[in-house]
Amino acid sequence: MVRTVKMPKAPALVSTVSTAVLGAVLLAVPASQAQPAAQVAAPAQVTPAAPPAPTATEKVIMDVDMGQLNDDAVAMFMLANSKKVDLLGVTVVSGNTWAEEGTAYSLRQLELIKQQNRVPVVQGGGEPLMGSRQATIGAEQDLFGNVEYMGAYRRERPPSYRELATEPYGGYPRTKPAREAAAQFIAEQVKKYPNQVTLFVLGPATNVALAVRTYPEIVPLVKQVIYMGGAVDIPGNTSPAAEFNWWFDPEAAKIVLRTPFKRQLVVPNDVAERVHYTKKEYDRIVGARNTPITKMFRDLQGPQFEANPARESFVWDSITSAVFLDPSIATKIEDRYVDIDTTFGPDYGRALGYGPSRDRDMNDPENFPAGTQKIQVLFDIDQDAFWNLYVDLMTRPI
Repeated sequence: MVRTVKMPKAPALVSTVSTAVLGAVLLAVPASQAQPAAQVAAPAQVTPAAPPAPTATEKVIMDVDMGQLNDDAVAMFMLANSKKVDLLGVTVVSGNTWAEEGTAYSLRQLELIKQQNRVPVVQGGGEPLMGSRQATIGAEQDLFGNVEYMGAYRRERPPSYRELATEPYGGYPRTKPAREAAAQFIAEQVKKYPNQVTLFVLGPATNVALAVRTYPEIVPLVKQVIYMGGAVDIPGNTSPAAEFNWWFDPEAAKIVLRTPFKRQLVVPNDVAERVHYTKKEYDRIVGARNTPITKMFRDLQGPQFEANPARESFVWDSITSAVFLDPSIATKIEDRYVDIDTTFGPDYGRALGYGPSRDRDMNDPENFPAGTQKIQVLFDIDQDAFWNLYVDLMTRPI
């Protein structure tokens, strides 16, 4: 992508909640108001605990920037195909795709696995809290260098989930999204199932930020939050400093990371870039049995591997589902005080993961930026166990 490319004009805002004005108001509200200050820092730990193993009725809400058989889709298939998970719903945010596109893809892919009547899809924030940067991204690149990956900003925003530039795989969905706002849906489910709901934040954190600031009473009722986001100890994949999800809406990520949830786990790009999806895994999936999922792999990825058998890709969000379903897959977890740079400049969206040092005692929050808290960060996994689970869940009968 070159800086001289003229970006498409950003369309009028569709969402009535994700605006620059509301974003500024939300940022002005201290996160600690959602819960007593004594609960801001997580209990001191010498060795970070592994993620808790899910029960047979583990309740989950997935917040995604859904694509067609992208990492969000595979993460959804993994959870939906597991008997350990009760998938309460899928909320959709703009990021990889526009929220309208992600809504269509979520609905259609749930239809493919025959779960459209069980799992509602809720369209959420169409733009970041502080407003779209699509119209100014060219100038941003002139100042700070090329953006390696723009996600939804690569194309114009569609008017609705039924009017995309290209029809979804298998046609437009027959089911419709829920009519409520994503933030409202998250709050309703957390209140309905207090201390039972795990939130997966697999795209920009816009919807979850709106939920915790609009309904702060839900914060102590959330069981845990699992993110895919950030580049903690490595360069970014969108800018030299920032990973895509947190670059797309840095203010939302900052709000949610500083919210005093009971437990938070970040799966950053550090571990994601260690795990490579290759033709070996593809062959295991399409050679197992014929299901709607394996057919989708064959139809969408087959031509790519035929053209380039050495092709590799990352699986980002799939790792979050795997370590949730089987905590033993996580082999290296560290406690960090995690924050994000929201100062507009070359480091905009950069993840900051403060660890222990000679002068920083991890058990003393005063050694770290005010408002930050101790969060678990995943740095490595058992790749053999991961791929075995991945292939198993992608090839189960529908």
